[in-house]
Amino acid sequence: MRLVSWNCCDAFQRKFGHLERLRPDIAVIQEVRPECLQFATVQDRSVWVGDPGQKGLAVIAYGDWKIGAAPVSVNERWFLPLILSNGVETIHLVAVWVDSSKDCVVPTLRALEQLNMFLTAAPSIMTGDFNQTVSLDKGRPAGSRFADVLEGLAALNMASAWHSHRSEDHGAETAASLYWRWNEQAKYHIDFAFGSNRMRPDAVSLGTFEQYVRGEISDHVPLIVDYTITA
Repeated sequence: MRLVSWNCCDAFQRKFGHLERLRPDIAVIQEVRPECLQFATVQDRSVWVGDPGQKGLAVIAYGDWKIGAAPVSVNERWFLPLILSNGVETIHLVAVWVDSSKDCVVPTLRALEQLNMFLTAAPSIMTGDFNQTVSLDKGRPAGSRFADVLEGLAALNMASAWHSHRSEDHGAETAASLYWRWNEQAKYHIDFAFGSNRMRPDAVSLGTFEQYVRGEISDHVPLIVDYTITA
């Protein structure tokens, strides 16, 4: 299963071709409007959450994959649990877009508590724009650091595809997913795909600054993960 997570920075109606050229099975898109999904003719195979007239969070299924409702709700905003199935395999997915205008860590920790049983009941992925990195943890107290989120995910046996596949430490990534304010020097790795034990990342990549940022498509580049669901 190929997963793509991408904060498209709005205007998805003129950008969805960039997504579909990556050939995702499941796409998690942040900063997208429902009318743009309709323009891209994916509204019938997508789920969107957000406020009317505003940007929101969407999950799009391609090919044989279907999206179903999850038997769990999350009080924290921008955490969207769903069930994915292709008729053979079933995956629990949580799509994420953490609000960067507020504290990012505490809501994520609360969401993890509410999602504990859902994320441990089946092969699971939690993916999206977390707006967090251990690079920004310095000076923050316990309970307000992204390291605390990573600890909570590890307790659920969930690991970042990028870091496990590339054998890189958090905060020492060789590639960024966000170039803040479109600046090549202000780069952060804040978009993640965390998979449970049965989700094996066979290939992981990030889009390039040259194509997506210098090309004025988005200040985020897509994260692409090819997963195998193991026994």
